[in-house]
Amino acid sequence: MAKFTYKAKDQHGITITGEMESSSSDAVASRLKVMKCTPILISKEEALFSDLLEKYFSGFQKVKLDELIVFVRQLSSILAAGVPLLESLDAVYEQVQSPRFKKIILDMRHNIEGGASFSDALSNYSKVFGPIFISMVKSGERAGILGEVLERLANLLEKDFENMQKIKSAMRYPIIVLFALGIAFVVVITFVIPQFSKLYSSFKTELPLPTRILLGINYVIVNYWLFIILGLIGFVVLIKKILDTDQGRLLWDKIVLSLPIFGQLINKLILARFSRMLAAMLKSGIPIVEALNISKDTIENRILSDVVIKVKEEVVQGGGLTDPIKNAKVFPPLVVQMVAIGEKSGSLEQMLSKVADYFDRDSDYTIRNLTPLIEPLLILMLAFLVVLLALGVFLPMWDMVKLVQT
Repeated sequence: MAKFTYKAKDQHGITITGEMESSSSDAVASRLKVMKCTPILISKEEALFSDLLEKYFSGFQKVKLDELIVFVRQLSSILAAGVPLLESLDAVYEQVQSPRFKKIILDMRHNIEGGASFSDALSNYSKVFGPIFISMVKSGERAGILGEVLERLANLLEKDFENMQKIKSAMRYPIIVLFALGIAFVVVITFVIPQFSKLYSSFKTELPLPTRILLGINYVIVNYWLFIILGLIGFVVLIKKILDTDQGRLLWDKIVLSLPIFGQLINKLILARFSRMLAAMLKSGIPIVEALNISKDTIENRILSDVVIKVKEEVVQGGGLTDPIKNAKVFPPLVVQMVAIGEKSGSLEQMLSKVADYFDRDSDYTIRNLTPLIEPLLILMLAFLVVLLALGVFLPMWDMVKLVQT
């Protein structure tokens, strides 16, 4: 995105000037026309060193999800009280702490003041707000229920944040244990084993297998650590390159969904989020085909994203939502029945919300039991390392004691 300065005439014939970030001058002109302004002059600004620094460091100042939730929740509350949008943005601006987010709000306010709609102002920051957010706001503006739509969006974002926190909390203990095991293993291999290696080298008998394994690992780490690091970096780069391809991404997403425990959990979380967002968009007046089209872009797993594409194609050809999701074979029969009842009774949005609740309860149960499910594997790993280290260190000492005794 480049920065452009423009001069234009608004709908009252008054000359206005300003700055705008966009991909091209044509895009700036299009946005000015949306704002009911006639472009006079559009010029691209040359990037100064300070601008480059700001652009570089802004990457480290991303808008956090909890900040976005507070912004949307406060904005919806102020709008519900009958305060105009510009004044509402001013009020929320004072509460925001992030410099990056403050700049975004100021820029949006400037665009709205120039005649743009709130959804048009949001679309300049699609990476921050996302397609569902922008589409729901646009629909809310058309229907005159912007405050209500923002409240729904706040609920969606809060649920996403809640799920993230639950997963982080459940994974904290296993990660700490694995990290501690890794540190302990490296310390023993790097510092403890070398102290015994000189002593072991004086033995006339062959060293036990566990000791030879540990000495071999120590030799490789000490002598080839640079190649190991370069190899790991190369492996990460290679994996990233593979994931950038369609086939590679498809294969990776298939592997992720087939993982024990985690695959089912990811599947439930994605389907819960999809159902909740689809329900929210339908409640906001977005047509089902458009809602499905937007939803597919928010699903990061290609396997499930392709499922939504197929569902959308079947809906476009005619018929309801029940048969397509039944044919997709990723929704449980109970969910298919709930959607069918929702379509027949004219309460599809409410039923989709209940479907989301169903997947939420299921995923919550899995998350709560995540640590107990992983604990046996952690115990096995711990036991293996302890036995290997104990045998590697103490077996030769035991042999040495027997040698001395004889």
